[in-house]
Amino acid sequence: MYCPGCIDRGENCLHMKSKCDLVGNGEVRFCLECDQFPCKRLKSLDKRYRTKYQLSMIDNLKVIDEYGMEAFLESEGLKWRCEKCGDLICCHNGLCLNCDINILLNNRKYRWNEQ
Repeated sequence: MYCPGCIDRGENCLHMKSKCDLVGNGEVRFCLECDQFPCKRLKSLDKRYRTKYQLSMIDNLKVIDEYGMEAFLESEGLKWRCEKCGDLICCHNGLCLNCDINILLNNRKYRWNEQ
């Protein structure tokens, strides 16, 4: 499932919402607020992202906890910025959402709503 970044819109995590009652019911906003952090589901998701995309959900949450959301978003904004145009690049495929939009639109493997 493609993650549209719900936290920026003031919502709870849409990805984990269907997998975790606490997130789904709005009892916690971030997994790190849970007594079971990191749970089995989050560890599984983290392992997949570490392997496929070289990033860690668990590490990201720890950074948010230690430095705050604003610092985390600023750091990630720099990390995922296109060197050509300054727009954002996708963590899943490394393509710029501006410069590479034709690749994203014309290549089936990059269409999130299709399998």
